Amino acid sequence: MHPIDVKNIKPLTEFRNHIKDYIKELQTNKNPIILTQHGKSAAVLLDPYKFQEIQDQIEFMRKVALGLDDLKKRRLHSFDEIVKEN
Repeated sequence: MHPIDVKNIKPLTEFRNHIKDYIKELQTNKNPIILTQHGKSAAVLLDPYKFQEIQDQIEFMRKVALGLDDLKKRRLHSFDEIVKEN
């Protein structure tokens, strides 16, 4: 994912007044839009495909961490053991 572009930090009121334009921008450039309220970050708007990509990456990293934990705790099985069980 790309670093957050300060041009994509917008007040919630501006977003509310121009929702269609922001959705079109999001679909075109795929960069997240940070919405602020009273000068503080309030929400992040993401393209649905980018959101799914992030979710998939998190799930992959979770599985890698579980595998590394299995390796560390010696919870291992040989290929032959796996084939015999099935």
